[in-house]
Amino acid sequence: MRLLAVLTLLLCASSTRAGDAGFTPLFNGKDLTGWQAKGGGKLESWSVKDGILTATPGGGWLATKQMFGDFILKVEWRIAEGGNSGVFLRVPDLDTRVSPSQTAMEIQILDDTAPRYAKIKPYQYSGSLYGFVPRGKDVYRPRAWNRYEITCRGNQVTIVFNDEKVVDADLTRFPELLKRPKRGFIGLQNHGSAAEFRKVEIKVLDK
Repeated sequence: MRLLAVLTLLLCASSTRAGDAGFTPLFNGKDLTGWQAKGGGKLESWSVKDGILTATPGGGWLATKQMFGDFILKVEWRIAEGGNSGVFLRVPDLDTRVSPSQTAMEIQILDDTAPRYAKIKPYQYSGSLYGFVPRGKDVYRPRAWNRYEITCRGNQVTIVFNDEKVVDADLTRFPELLKRPKRGFIGLQNHGSAAEFRKVEIKVLDK
């Protein structure tokens, strides 16, 4: 009886912590429910197995069916050798063929160690706010799972990359970004190379 009581308390505590976290899965680990293919891509270019969402080398991107404004987004990703991908934030329009990096924001995903990327701009490496803010520290793990925790709150965007804060950007310092919407769709890019995603979760901060 004593053992049963202890186990019950532990389960209750665990349940409380999970509820307090307030995160909701965007990817259910089983199929593409809640997602749609955009940017000229095809849903068939994405597959799900063992809780992992995989992009077959191609184009386009996966978009959520719901829009978000202020939020914390968690996502784990792994990129193929020489690969390139990204996470799109606050995308306003799903029908345009223009890359969301030009209409919204993109957090870069890249195999930083590939020789072909030796001379790119600092804001093109993993963990950067693509085109605007380079990551402050290199914490990329080649051929391993990497983690992003991205916070969008009004004009402030923060990126924690493998438990290290690498970007803390005030969008008011960038006139071009300031003109872009504060609410939109979230996307995962298929940019011509195999990319894998898992544990995609969101915590909504606005009401």
